[in-house]
Amino acid sequence: MKKSTHRARMTLVAHALALAFGGALLSGGLVAPAYAQSNATGTIFGQIANPKGASVVLENTATGARRIVHPDASGRYQATSMQPGIYKVMLMRGDQVERTLEVEALIGQGVEASFDAIQAVTVSSRRRSIDVSNTNNGAVFTARELAALPVAQSLSGIIQLAPGTSRGNPRIGGDSFGGAGVSENSYYINGFPVTNVYKQIGSTTLPFFAIAQAQILQGGYSAEFGRSTGGVVNITTKSGTNHWDAGAVLQYTPNWLRAKPEDTYYPQTGANPATDGKLLTYRGANNATDVFGSVYVGGPLIKDKLFMFANLEQDRFTTGYISKDSDATNKTNGWTERETRTPRYLLKLDYNISDDHRLEFTQIHDEYKKAQQNYGFSYATLQRNNTRAGGVTGDAAITNDSILKYTGYLGDRLTVTALAGRFKSTYPQSTEGYVPGVYQVSAPVNAQVPGLSYNNPQTIGGTIQVANAEDKQSTLRLDVEYKLGDHALRAGVDHNNVSSINGSSLAGGGSWIYSRASNPNSTVPGGRSPASGGGYGAQGYYVNEYHQSDSASPHTDQSAQYVQDRWQITNTLLLDLGLRNEQFTNKNSFGVPYAEQRHMLAPRLGASWDARGDSSMKLFANAGRYHLQIPTSVALRLAGNPIHIDHYFTYTGVDPKTGVPTGLNEISPPVSGGNEWGQAKDPHQVAASSLGATYQDELALGIEAALTPAYTAGAKFTYRTLRNTIEDWCDQRPVDAWAKRNNVDASKYNMPCLLINPGRDNTLVLDLRRDGKLVTVPLTADDMGLPKVQRIYTALDFFLEHPLRDGWYGKVNYTLSRSRGNMEGQVASDIGQADLAATTAYDYPELMTGANGLLPNNHTQVLKAYGYYELTPEWRVGGNLNIATGAPKSCIGNLPKALDVNNNPAGWYGSATFYCDEKLAPRGSAGTLPTDVRLALNATYMPRWLKGLSLKADVFNLLNQQTDLATQPGYNSGPGTVSAYYNQVLGRAPERQVRFTAEYNHRF
Repeated sequence: MKKSTHRARMTLVAHALALAFGGALLSGGLVAPAYAQSNATGTIFGQIANPKGASVVLENTATGARRIVHPDASGRYQATSMQPGIYKVMLMRGDQVERTLEVEALIGQGVEASFDAIQAVTVSSRRRSIDVSNTNNGAVFTARELAALPVAQSLSGIIQLAPGTSRGNPRIGGDSFGGAGVSENSYYINGFPVTNVYKQIGSTTLPFFAIAQAQILQGGYSAEFGRSTGGVVNITTKSGTNHWDAGAVLQYTPNWLRAKPEDTYYPQTGANPATDGKLLTYRGANNATDVFGSVYVGGPLIKDKLFMFANLEQDRFTTGYISKDSDATNKTNGWTERETRTPRYLLKLDYNISDDHRLEFTQIHDEYKKAQQNYGFSYATLQRNNTRAGGVTGDAAITNDSILKYTGYLGDRLTVTALAGRFKSTYPQSTEGYVPGVYQVSAPVNAQVPGLSYNNPQTIGGTIQVANAEDKQSTLRLDVEYKLGDHALRAGVDHNNVSSINGSSLAGGGSWIYSRASNPNSTVPGGRSPASGGGYGAQGYYVNEYHQSDSASPHTDQSAQYVQDRWQITNTLLLDLGLRNEQFTNKNSFGVPYAEQRHMLAPRLGASWDARGDSSMKLFANAGRYHLQIPTSVALRLAGNPIHIDHYFTYTGVDPKTGVPTGLNEISPPVSGGNEWGQAKDPHQVAASSLGATYQDELALGIEAALTPAYTAGAKFTYRTLRNTIEDWCDQRPVDAWAKRNNVDASKYNMPCLLINPGRDNTLVLDLRRDGKLVTVPLTADDMGLPKVQRIYTALDFFLEHPLRDGWYGKVNYTLSRSRGNMEGQVASDIGQADLAATTAYDYPELMTGANGLLPNNHTQVLKAYGYYELTPEWRVGGNLNIATGAPKSCIGNLPKALDVNNNPAGWYGSATFYCDEKLAPRGSAGTLPTDVRLALNATYMPRWLKGLSLKADVFNLLNQQTDLATQPGYNSGPGTVSAYYNQVLGRAPERQVRFTAEYNHRF
């Protein structure tokens, strides 16, 4: 890390702010006093015109919890770590209430409640102004807003409302923040980290109607947040109040109102006349129905003291669909009937020990259960049959989270919070008709010898997971806040202990993959040409016996410490200064570290200027460094005992019953591109000893202003650059060259893929002589021949908002952005690779030629508009529009013949380079996917004759634009052969559907 450079940049930002804002520093008026923001609470602050003898009482209108704070000599007061909710703020003189305001505390934000000299004796009002105390880049959505908008009932549905976010490639799912990969986000529920620890894509899902507030942060977050170079999703749940409330929700999304999904056809490649333009996947017979139910209850177990809230929901999704393509060799299980159930519950207990001490307990159960039956399907008749077939019949994911949190107000100045939590996820799976030891058979139409019959007797496709798969995490966290004059100081420590048992292997133990080379004299990876092998090889036909297995039980320790100072320099200028230090230790299945990063210092700087002194306009800036850990899944390939072996043959026939080739003639020895032969890996040799952490630097400048009492507008510029990353590297050639230069005999050494920092100097420790003695191998960036990692995201965000006033609310966000570089992040979503930190990128220099270009999460223009209008007390309508220009497309093909010489290992990967037809095809140069337009509308009826009842209809994707969201970039299916699937549609926007909702709520 070049810390001095980074600090200099921050200093320049601070000076620039001071110069730009200097003319206003003499102006009076109140700006938010400095306060330390928490990731699960809000802050209430204000000014009192005559502070002598005054105090401020803040009373939660729902629970009656009270807190007393006192203003300083200048009249400023603040109350940090306030539970989100509505508060009655009372200005007291002695025992008398002099004035009253009502405000809402939002998660991670500040709200002003000031008492000036001209107010009436008692005022009750909701005050809305720009939060000039905040320097982060994000948005907060409340439960009542989510109820009024037509959104998918998921965290992803909420995320897509926020600016700077986009949907991840449907091949691996997830959400992208600010151009980052989908594995780079952090998720919190009530302050507890709930990010999936195995893949870091997604999180624990809680009952949707238990969400009280959702904060979506794209960047600029303070030092208490870490382990993210993408964004932060911060959820607080509902709690019980002093009144008993109960309700139920029933939703129905019928198949008869769902639009017909579009069929998928072979792409027009111009090189495959037997398949071009023909039907690949028929979807016209697909059907789907969804039924959702939720019940909730909350209230006081002991009035003003002990409260509970419970929410239980279940979604039942039933579908029938064609599960095999028209070219599948086994369609006896080509039709699938599936039922998915997702039972979830949340229990929240809040105990106000006293006005100054509070305990919270949260228990979340999140379960996904899938059961299915498989039947045959005929593409000749486009009909299913009723003959039961084998296949995966069920799998599940079961997660339980337990969270305990303490908050103590130790006087006006000191606040302490402590949190302890844990979660465990298990993944049971069941199969039917599975025959161990029977290989899978893959034989695309253009790879089949005319006249031969290719069959696939294995009913299970792909991989089967290991038994007893699970993920676990335990967390401890302590935060302390202290007010010292104009400084609000905050410090904290946390520690996560993570473990996993996971992995998979090919069903049946292996697979026969049939291929054809258009030029029979071209060579297969690591071997000879099909023509040299005789049999049907003379016509270019050959087969690969492929084995794959990955399993591990790794552990990870994650620790962090931070300090933060929110310094109110003047009444109108706030500086937020922070420093975070993180440590990550990844261990193999035996608990031995194989990758460690220490002293990862992440400075953070934020500034906010109340330009008019009345909270009606703010200019803000933030700059910071953000680190990212590597998840437990990395150990599968890098620190486990993986098997990935190819073995190529020609053949003279095929058994029509088993699909097994006969008359085999070997044209290559067994080949493993990453030297993954199943041997255990020495943890000291799987990562560079000099390994540094992934980190990103970010700068944002913005302005927000209240144009009128009814409209607020803003603009923001964001710059993000990925400075360093961790990836696997498999190129033994530089190691051999070093050994030769230094007279070290490495003739017996066979290097596996290693974790390195691409584009930097790396020091390796390897057993080169195979004598048990480790040799230190220092390699420069030039030795390795890899380019520096690059991912630069620049964006301009604009918004216009109409707060809820005169019966309607609306907001429009427009983002103009570009994400460019040579690496998406820990994943490679365009090729469907979610092997975090172990993608094909940087394995060999040849794979990085042409890699620089528009990245997969680039969406140049995004328009988001949403809102709702209360037509009458009984009727409300809402809308949600999301328009995003398409992601870039790439052509990824074989290594050119001119480079595929001397058994070049990069050529073993097949379609993995940015070359097509022997020519360079830079990333993103194959066009752009179409613009994705999704419009959702709803209407809600709330009859006066039955208070608490609401009936709603939501229509999603009203225009039924089933936009292509992902296509196949792989250009070749063999040496010199254009794949019949190149540019095939792999994912689309969901078809139009209608959801009916009935909800009844009763307050006792």
